[in-house]
This record gives sequence, structure tokens and C-alpha cells, in this order.
Amino acid sequence: MTLEQLRMFVTVAELGSIARAAEQLHKTQPAISIAIKRLQEEFKLSLLQKSGNRLQLTEDGQRMLPHCRYLLRQQADISGLAAHLNRDHERKVELVFDTICQQFNIYDAVINTQQAFPHTELYLTSVARLGALQKVIKGTADIAITPWMHSFHELATFDTLPFGQFEVIAVLHVSCLRNLHTPPKHSSHLHDLPLLMPQAFDIDIDIEKMMGVVPAFTIRTNDSDTQKALLMKGAGWGYIPRDKVSEELALGELVALNLSDVTSSIRGEISAVRKLGEQYGPVSEFLWQQLINIVQSQGLST
Repeated sequence: MTLEQLRMFVTVAELGSIARAAEQLHKTQPAISIAIKRLQEEFKLSLLQKSGNRLQLTEDGQRMLPHCRYLLRQQADISGLAAHLNRDHERKVELVFDTICQQFNIYDAVINTQQAFPHTELYLTSVARLGALQKVIKGTADIAITPWMHSFHELATFDTLPFGQFEVIAVLHVSCLRNLHTPPKHSSHLHDLPLLMPQAFDIDIDIEKMMGVVPAFTIRTNDSDTQKALLMKGAGWGYIPRDKVSEELALGELVALNLSDVTSSIRGEISAVRKLGEQYGPVSEFLWQQLINIVQSQGLST
């Protein structure tokens, strides 16, 4: 059995004619007849039978046809993969994004890239605590979507693309608000409540210094989902992305705080980031261009 024999059998089965199959495959009719005869002899099965002026599949032929088609598709996939590797296309490209930057438009860029380069494995990874930027610095990811500050240029040389904005706000569960003797206008009014905050950042950032908070008690979590769950349990107060709790704010379950002595809201830039000066392959370059297209369609400055 050869793939060429299977291709001839499948073509005849689909067209119902050796003559039409010969024309499509650029073969002679005797060559196709002999190939199918030998295939049937090897299988010890009758695959095709005459029905008027057409050839039709036998019951055995109907059972065999999808398996033959599958093998031919596998051959095409292998040939496509070989051509892909010969053109130095990457085997794997990873786009990593911080959980604070989970924007649906990045999925369009990933889908378009996969369709253009189906043989490259695309990894889409979400991380917390500025881990996206750290993965790019270490070279374990190609592109990051991350909160961005100009001081990050001190960590490495980056190619950056403005990709939107984020906002982190101080919030408290409404049940805690009811239990306070005084409406919280100053951080001292929250002195008896734990501050819910990240365990650590992958980049050297002091959140107490950034927000101006000196907490008496803390509960440290390693992801925003756990932090949100604790907030909803009334376990304390904390800073969390507004998008993460927009529904709870609208329902009045969580209340945004406005404190006079500390930062109650921090807004910042989100950027697509990659290391400058690296030799990127065509797939990574295509993905980067897709992100540029998104930025341009949003009217953001590049």
C-alpha cells in the first residue's frame, strides 16, 4: 500500500469515474486501474463496484474511505510542517499577559497569527505580579502585555507599544463599611482591618511606598481571584483592578474608597513589550504586527 494508491482510490471514489480521476490526477486510466486493483488485492477487499456508468463504493469501500482520507491529510500536514521548519518558522511563540491587562482584543492577534502560521504552537499565558515583564526579561516569553512605567527601561532595553490603560482602586465590602464607627476618609479609620495585598512582585516594587499605605495587618495573596474572594468575605480592604470588581461595585456589594492620606486610585499605562535587539522569527514578528494593527485601529499613538 502506498499513499499514491490511496490518493487514486479516494479520487475515484469521490468522482465516480476512473477517467475523471485520471484527468484530475494527471495519470493514465490504466495506471489508476492497476493501482486500485493492487490495493484491493493487498487488502483482500472489493472497494469499488460498477453501477451504471459510475463506480460506487462497496460497503467495505465506505468503511475504508474515511481512513484513507485521514492518512492523506496526515501526509499533507507532515509536508506542511516540513516546509514550515525549512522556512525557519518558530516551533513555539509565547504571548504572556499580566492579569490586570486581560483585554479581549489580544485574542484577535493570537487567532490571526495561528491562522497564518498553523504549524507554530502559540502559548497564551496569564501571570500576576508583573510576572509577564519578568518572563520577557528572562527570555522565556516573546511578547508581554503588561502594566508599564518608564522606570522599567532600567531593567532591560525594550521595544514598547502603548496598549491601553488600567486602574487599580481601593475597595471595601459593604458589610465592613456598616461595622465602622466612622465612614473611612483616612487610612487610620481602617486601622483594625487587614490590607489584602500581593505576596510579592516579580519586579522590585514596594506597593506600600507606591500607595502611601503603612498597614497594621496584612493578608497576602498570590492572585487577584483570591484577593477578590477575600474582599467579598469582608476579610479586609485592598487595592484591586477596577475591571475585576466592576459588577460588584455596580451592585453596591463593594464600595470604592476615597482616602485623604493615601492613594485611593492608581491609573497607568498598559504596553505590549518585547526585548529590543533580539532576532525574532517571522511568527513572532507577525504577532507583533497584529498588536500594532490593534493599537492603530484603537487610535492609540505608537
